[in-house]
Amino acid sequence: MRRNRDEGESGPATLGSTARAHLLLRVWCKDCRHQVDLDPSEQAERHGADLPVPDWAARLSCSQCGSRYIDFVVAPGSTGGLGDR
Repeated sequence: MRRNRDEGESGPATLGSTARAHLLLRVWCKDCRHQVDLDPSEQAERHGADLPVPDWAARLSCSQCGSRYIDFVVAPGSTGGLGDR
């Protein structure tokens, strides 16, 4: 039996929920390999906190080569290493 979201099933992460979880968005171009880590709080301010992360990613293009062949991961904002203070 399929459940509705109203019944407790969650949808994709949003920019706002990703920011609240203190995560980051690691984005890279599959064509030129340019990579950048983005703050989801800044992206939520720009695009809206309720925007699902996959919908946000579909809008991206590479700032180096202009390609729209982009991929991303949601990653920890900190690895707990000495440089993370």
